[in-house]
Amino acid sequence: MEAAGLAVGVAGLAGLFSACVECFDYIQLGRQFGQDYGKCLLKLDAARLQLSRWGVAMGLGTVENAGLQHKQQHLAFNNSSQEIRLAQNLLMQILDSFEEAERMSAKYRGYVSSNSVNGSADLIVSNPNTTPIGAEYRRMHLTLLELAGQRQKDVGIRKKAMWALYEKKKFDRLIDDVTDFIGQLVSLFPAAQEEQRVLCKMEVLKFPQRQDLALLNDIVPGDDQILSGEITREMASRGHFCANLVASENSQVWVGDDNVSGTNSRGHVCNVLNASGNSVVHLGNFNRGLRPRR
Repeated sequence: MEAAGLAVGVAGLAGLFSACVECFDYIQLGRQFGQDYGKCLLKLDAARLQLSRWGVAMGLGTVENAGLQHKQQHLAFNNSSQEIRLAQNLLMQILDSFEEAERMSAKYRGYVSSNSVNGSADLIVSNPNTTPIGAEYRRMHLTLLELAGQRQKDVGIRKKAMWALYEKKKFDRLIDDVTDFIGQLVSLFPAAQEEQRVLCKMEVLKFPQRQDLALLNDIVPGDDQILSGEITREMASRGHFCANLVASENSQVWVGDDNVSGTNSRGHVCNVLNASGNSVVHLGNFNRGLRPRR
């Protein structure tokens, strides 16, 4: 592809990328999600974060780290026309997934309005600002939104109406499809993965509480192996975390590390401990010195 044609292709890629990121702005979840609402909300946030990270690494989004800018500002131009077309197709499939989910939502609304004895009560949507979802879910939701929002260009007036998913099975299908397409985008451009790894290192530092990292690791899609790897490394560097630890009767519990000489000692956190009976609990590390030579 000539330079002018490639520039047009990249411009189209940028437009499709922005449209895909905006799709996450319009989706809501119905009240029927119940206890699953918080986790499903975070799954949407995590998918959006991965897509925004890929866009930044490709030079399609806003760079929050000036040190990355010189590396990725021309990255999209350093790929073949075939790769650009494949990326465009994947982004279009993401758009199609959202549009299909929205069409199914409209059908569901029509059916419920005509047949449900509860009427509009079955179409109530949850609001992340008012729905009780737990402090940790709310804290993570706001952090993930902030991270993705910093990378989104031209955030302004909404261009379309909000819509909602009311059935969890439809949500699961949407998330599975979208995260699969995002994973394919990441794999398509291996040269951009190192920049994404740098961004992931920055992301995990936004979660100072170890339990938040553990929850993030639980909701991160399987296709986001770069973030999962950075979470694992960061959690290992922070030490162990346990909550609601119960030791009873003659149990023996140890939370800590067995460090050989020269190993940096890590701190650990035990949130709640309940010990009873003849149980023995050790919280902390064993730091062993050098063994004498024979």
